[in-house]
Amino acid sequence: MTSPVLNRGLDHVAVHVYDLDASVDFYTRALGFRFVREWSVPAGGVHRAVFLDAGDDRLVELFDAASTPPGGSPQGLDPARRHDDDERSRVAALVHFAVRTDDVVGLFDRAVAAGARPLAAPKKITTAGDDPMTLQVAFVYGPNDEVIEFIDRETTNGDRR
Repeated sequence: MTSPVLNRGLDHVAVHVYDLDASVDFYTRALGFRFVREWSVPAGGVHRAVFLDAGDDRLVELFDAASTPPGGSPQGLDPARRHDDDERSRVAALVHFAVRTDDVVGLFDRAVAAGARPLAAPKKITTAGDDPMTLQVAFVYGPNDEVIEFIDRETTNGDRR
């Protein structure tokens, strides 16, 4: 007999950022995330960190450059040593994270107006397979070179997921 699944879903995604205040401003002003709290654990290597609610208590956790968060590098980020796009794509374990929206074009435009760099302009695609989906997607580089996808997905019968 198998054990019941104990997880209750994804809680948060963590991003190590070069400029915490600028990143909070971008995520709250451009993407509409809600500031939840700022915190620290100096003995645990966390100088400054914040939780931002992306909606429905799905969080993005931002660690400032001086922090050495669990699972990250044992040294802080060096803003003078940023990866170029090609290098970042080769070394990044997290490929991107996605923000669900009903207005991919509008959110993409807001992000770019707030300083995000476009990676892929909004487009509609249809997946192959047994349960095809029609998706509208766009991608930007956020203020820390993190890749953010904006997605509106529906099944072929028009139901949203």
